[in-house]
Amino acid sequence: MDNKESIKKTENTEISNNTLTRKRLLILMAVFILIAMVIAGYTGYIQFVWANELKVKAYEQQNQDRTIKASRGTIYDSQGNILAISISVDTISVSPVILQKNKNITVEEVALELSTVLNLQYNKILEKLKTQTQYQLIATKVERKDSDLIKEYIKNNSVSGIYIQPDSKRYYPYGALAAHAIGFTGDDNQGLFGLELSLDGYLRGIDGKILTELDVGGTELPFAFESRIEAVDGYDVITTLNADIQKIAENVVKQAIIDNKSKDGAVCIIADSKTSEILAMVSEPGFDLNFSRALPEGYSIDGWTGLRNSDVELLYSTVWRNKAIMDTYEPGSTFKSITTAMALEEDVVGLDTVVDDLPVTVFGAAIHCWSKEYPHGTETFLQAVYNSCNPVFVKISHLIGIKTFYEYVESFGFKNYSGIELAGEGKSIFHDDPTKLDMSVASFGQRFQITPIQMVAAYNAIANGGYLIQPSLTDAIIDKQGNVIYDFEPQAVRQVISKETSDKLRKILEGVVTEGGAKNAYVDGYRVAGKTGTSETTVEDVYVSSFIGFAPADNPVITVLFIVFNPQGASYYGSQVAAPYAKMVFEQALEALSVERQGNASSNKISVYVPNLSGYNVEKATQKIKSYGLDYEIEGSTAGEDVTIMYQYPESGTKITKDGVIILYTYIPDSKKTVKIPYLVGKDKTYVIKTLKDLGLNVESDGDGTCITVEYNAGTYVEKGTIVDITFRFTDYLD
Repeated sequence: MDNKESIKKTENTEISNNTLTRKRLLILMAVFILIAMVIAGYTGYIQFVWANELKVKAYEQQNQDRTIKASRGTIYDSQGNILAISISVDTISVSPVILQKNKNITVEEVALELSTVLNLQYNKILEKLKTQTQYQLIATKVERKDSDLIKEYIKNNSVSGIYIQPDSKRYYPYGALAAHAIGFTGDDNQGLFGLELSLDGYLRGIDGKILTELDVGGTELPFAFESRIEAVDGYDVITTLNADIQKIAENVVKQAIIDNKSKDGAVCIIADSKTSEILAMVSEPGFDLNFSRALPEGYSIDGWTGLRNSDVELLYSTVWRNKAIMDTYEPGSTFKSITTAMALEEDVVGLDTVVDDLPVTVFGAAIHCWSKEYPHGTETFLQAVYNSCNPVFVKISHLIGIKTFYEYVESFGFKNYSGIELAGEGKSIFHDDPTKLDMSVASFGQRFQITPIQMVAAYNAIANGGYLIQPSLTDAIIDKQGNVIYDFEPQAVRQVISKETSDKLRKILEGVVTEGGAKNAYVDGYRVAGKTGTSETTVEDVYVSSFIGFAPADNPVITVLFIVFNPQGASYYGSQVAAPYAKMVFEQALEALSVERQGNASSNKISVYVPNLSGYNVEKATQKIKSYGLDYEIEGSTAGEDVTIMYQYPESGTKITKDGVIILYTYIPDSKKTVKIPYLVGKDKTYVIKTLKDLGLNVESDGDGTCITVEYNAGTYVEKGTIVDITFRFTDYLD
């Protein structure tokens, strides 16, 4: 019995053990299956999810690539002068893992060499060289003379792991010339401003690469295949700018700012009257494109880099700000030409229509002529334009009507962007729902704001037969072989006025310059047509003085807009502040463009250099003076053939006008002959010049009309023969 029970217990134990074993096997199988599923799932995840990333990592582990920088395209002016070009420099980089395997030199020695040649901090370079990476950038835009020293160091010391790749740096041969139009690039050669930004897609090109195979340790294989993907250089750009015309405009603008004590700078735009292509664009203050992030003049800021947000904000609000397209202003009386165009096109008035400049009241607001103390009274409409009578233009606008008036405003392009290539163009400001009073003051250019470039495009429509043409700075995109990739043809937006109206208005505006308020812009032989303007701003005693016109009036070649912001000199009127400088621009620019003067006119300032007369006898000296077209006075004895010239004034080499005078001395004077400067301010030009010449003085004059400034104060004694600078202006029109 006991034996049977024992056997049974044994059997039960075995059954129990077998069951436990099976359970353990099942659990073990389940674990194995689970592990297998995890492995399979992870493998699938790697295969399908991480595949691309791992391929890239494997490629990077087995290959090393270095960038070949594309050369940025060159920017030319319309005459082929280089305005912006990329010059050759180098980028220095290292592979620390390769560099550290050099057996004949230490990373400390390499760091010392690089820091010395490149003028960089030793510790920072050393830190990069000790990393376990394939690539570290050391320096960009390295001059070739410096990279050549590093090449020599690599060769002499058999150093592996230092790489020198060709790169380029932007260089602007003319410095600050046309800075706002051309623009500049960043360190990565990407356009940041001006045409460099707006045409970046054409100029930039496509970078290339050098691919090299590596071993497991990250070292270049000794016989590895090196693959190159060559860079594609950027296209070149031919602009409409003319460097010679730009220089003229910039020089005159700087002179105007100084003479008129402008607080807020000035603008000058010169455009082709027929195509609206921009020949020159000046916005002052400006900046040197080669040092675009330099601290603006007049500021002192600690820690200035030109890179901080505060630095960039200051640059954008001062020297980087292109007033020619970004700023808006009230055009003042220059807008009267637009109102006149509307009136002639709508046939609401004729040139001989009798009008008057008596005050007109609109919604309780009385509008007077600028000459309200001495009103012009009854006059023809043509005379009213010459006299720039505000009430006449108000009454004319009432005949045109609000709806039609603002349709013309939009048609002339004042409510839309001009379309010029540059970024950041300002938006004009008009009343959303203009009233009769709004239109009345708008008729003479007040209480709305436009951009200078919009005004240039509108006046071009007056000059070219009635077509609004989109302003442009770009003539063509070409490749390195000179093939034209894209030709920028002038884009006509719409016809605004008829050719008949355009013809009439050109003659009217020529009369404004010859007989009206813009006489200070008159240039003999060049038939300048235009209008002056003076507008108030929201700030007390801050004005905007402007002139805009074109020449020659019968067949316009160029349109010139000249604006001086916040003049603080003797006058703030556009007729006296802007028109005289527009005159200088017209005269110099038209001469530079080889436009012939009409009729028998010629430059009334023909200058000569005074010859050296020392040692000549009197007869030969006077003969030589006459051959130069000069006059003379002799101090001392002239008797005898052996009497010679011992002293002269002005001295030889001095530039004076052709009818000037030279004072000759037949002895060495202990004291020179002097004369007293009389009071000349307010006198007319003929009287002033005759008075000074009668005193034995030379005259360097600017402008016409009444004398407003004399170089020397009245009562000052000056040496006979002295050149006296005199400024003349027509002051009878305060417009």
